[in-house]
Amino acid sequence: MDPGLVCHVCGTQNALTAAACSHCGAALSHPGQPASAPGGAPASPTSPGGSQPPSDATMIAGDQGAPLRFDPATGQPLAGSGGDQPAPARTLFFGALQQQPVVPRLVVIKGEGGDGATYHLQQTSTSIGRSQGDITFAEDPFLSPEHARFTAQDGRLFVQDAGSANGVFLRIKKPTPVADGTYLLVGEQLLRLRKQPFSDGSPNENGTYYYGSPRPESRYQLIQCLAGGGEGRICSADEGTMSLGREGNTMNFPDDRFISGHHARLELASDTDEIVLTDTGSRNGTFIRLEGAQELYHGDYLFLGQQLLRVEIA
Repeated sequence: MDPGLVCHVCGTQNALTAAACSHCGAALSHPGQPASAPGGAPASPTSPGGSQPPSDATMIAGDQGAPLRFDPATGQPLAGSGGDQPAPARTLFFGALQQQPVVPRLVVIKGEGGDGATYHLQQTSTSIGRSQGDITFAEDPFLSPEHARFTAQDGRLFVQDAGSANGVFLRIKKPTPVADGTYLLVGEQLLRLRKQPFSDGSPNENGTYYYGSPRPESRYQLIQCLAGGGEGRICSADEGTMSLGREGNTMNFPDDRFISGHHARLELASDTDEIVLTDTGSRNGTFIRLEGAQELYHGDYLFLGQQLLRVEIA
């Protein structure tokens, strides 16, 4: 191995005549003499073993435990070396992430499907409405002045209708039992479930039978609720099952651009008299109107008036 000077800072081997390390720029000590500071002034010994620390007059400026680096070409101190080095960032424990308080959020879904405004539910109770409440949508005529209330407690979130005219609708995630009188929102169609068979066709008090179309064998029906009030189409279940969509279903809405070809299905459970609603892979989802307080979960979708909201609890 060729003779040379080994840098006491980084261990790099340098030429015997080098004044500073070619790798890190630290001043080199030649055999028989102490390391010198720029300008040739001898540095005081600082090695352990009884040697005295350097005095204030001979201490290299900026030396606070970190080595001062020099430019090998000029011998001048490099900027940012020695005492100018920033303190290392303190490492946090993973547990600190889990200690942050959970703040539920409501994200408005815009018409083209992107995210709109985000509302952080910082308070224990937050109300939404057209003109009253903590969050208002003044341009939405289908919202009541105070429409719904949200309650946050221990990282959980609940919603309740505040007596609104049009209700609060929740998108279903799995097959869901629906009761008599439940309102469904499919595309732009508001439908009401009527769970009762047709009359048995008995005559009136005079013994006269009413003339009409043959009665279907059906245990429930869907009634179309028209804007402004009143009823539209009424469709009866076929053998306990009814499909909804744009075409090829029991009840079709070919002009509704928000309904999928095969959107949802209602069916009578085989072992009970429950009617179960299932979304059959629609793009825009199937919603039911809530009764009473309902707990919400991360990823839930709500429909209030004309506002589609996504729930985030993370």
